[in-house]
Amino acid sequence: MRRSRLVVLGVVLALAMAACGSRTTAAQKLEALGAGRNGNGGASNENLAGSEGGAGATGDNGVAAGATGANGAGGGATGGAAAGKSSAAGGASGKSAFSGDNGGSTDVGVTGNSITVSNVSILTGPVPGLFAGAFNGTDAYFQYINSQGGVYGRQLKVLPRDDQFDCGQNKTLTESDIPKVFAFVGSFSLYDNCGAQALAAHPDVPDVHNALSVQAAGLSNNFSPQPLRTGAPTGPFQYFKDKQPGAIGKAGSLVGDVQSAKDAWVGIKATMQSLGYNFVYDQLYSPTQTDFTADIVSMRSQGVSTLVLVSADVKGIARIEQQAQQQNWHPALTILGASAYDPQLIPLAGASALEGVHVYLPTAMYLGEDRGSNAEVNLFLTWLKKTHPSANPDLFTVYGWTSARLFVQALQAAGPQAKRATLIAALKNIHQFDSNGILGPADPGAKGPDHCYVIVDIKGGKFVRAPDSASGYRCDGNYNFVNP
Repeated sequence: MRRSRLVVLGVVLALAMAACGSRTTAAQKLEALGAGRNGNGGASNENLAGSEGGAGATGDNGVAAGATGANGAGGGATGGAAAGKSSAAGGASGKSAFSGDNGGSTDVGVTGNSITVSNVSILTGPVPGLFAGAFNGTDAYFQYINSQGGVYGRQLKVLPRDDQFDCGQNKTLTESDIPKVFAFVGSFSLYDNCGAQALAAHPDVPDVHNALSVQAAGLSNNFSPQPLRTGAPTGPFQYFKDKQPGAIGKAGSLVGDVQSAKDAWVGIKATMQSLGYNFVYDQLYSPTQTDFTADIVSMRSQGVSTLVLVSADVKGIARIEQQAQQQNWHPALTILGASAYDPQLIPLAGASALEGVHVYLPTAMYLGEDRGSNAEVNLFLTWLKKTHPSANPDLFTVYGWTSARLFVQALQAAGPQAKRATLIAALKNIHQFDSNGILGPADPGAKGPDHCYVIVDIKGGKFVRAPDSASGYRCDGNYNFVNP
């Protein structure tokens, strides 16, 4: 069964793990709890985002962003109706915008010149702006596509819906939008299991987002850019084992006390144990906890030599690392998940507390380090800055962006007459997707997770690629499936 994917690990931290360990599961949820820094996420629910102008679409049908070839049907793909294929092509090329008959109002949320979708995310509530990045990323990609002429003559618009950190609100918003919008794209909420109840009753409605709950991930109409299954990739943990074989005999971990994080940790811990990691300390912590001294003292007294923080939020990780330094405790090996790859981590913890710590990612280094070598990272940062200038890039923004790209790729492949049924059919046919290289390759159509990863070291107060992970992704190992 699929698990919550919140991504990165952290309080939303499972997400980070997944790419290398557990991607968007519990970790992400945890990380999410420690987030709340993206701006421009609380737009009025009735405001349609997306620019209305733009021309110069690509391909003979003039609809592909970064696609080339006859039908222009791939998001970053080359040739024909490239649904399910991706390449390094990042720019747009082709003849002219679509000028044929697109059928007009072919389905719910569709007119002859626009397609409207919904994004249900946590924008306000106890942690304001928690997953604002999910909307920002979705909107940024749509505006990029609109600047290229849209899709078959239609501009893409996304309605930002705020579930206010509430299960009932998430379900209500989803139910109310089903008869109004063409699809749901890029949503990110700890309560997507609640909206899943409404979507389960309407399997004809496409839902393209990184599912965080088992219920959402299991829907036949849900398609995640990086699907997750209970378990984790073996590659990153084997990598660390090979680097520090003597350290894995006594491992310790602190896991955010959020259900998605706990669910994710089940698969991660089992995978690590299968490789020989022995956990002598494994404790939950409250998302509101600020003092970890007792845990640090206990781990030190038990001889913990590998500290694993892959199901913790970025603020929790920063506090743990800072307090470990204050206690003069320096494990031989510290492994962080994707939730730690955040602009807040180093300023919060202090560079010296993090020196020599390792992070594994299921993504390229989207904060900017890979901008010169990865065209999609550059495109992502360029359009995020253009459309949401005060927003910081984070994992949730990347997932909004990649969900939007997956949606557009399938929409292009489905043909000019936009219909929910043909979109779902096209999504089911996408079996290789890496969002033009900003993600590791996965199989959205068959809900297949990827197992590729990037190793990042923290040195001199900066995130840097490890020497043996200097370019692209490491794809050694496999995905270890675990029965929950």
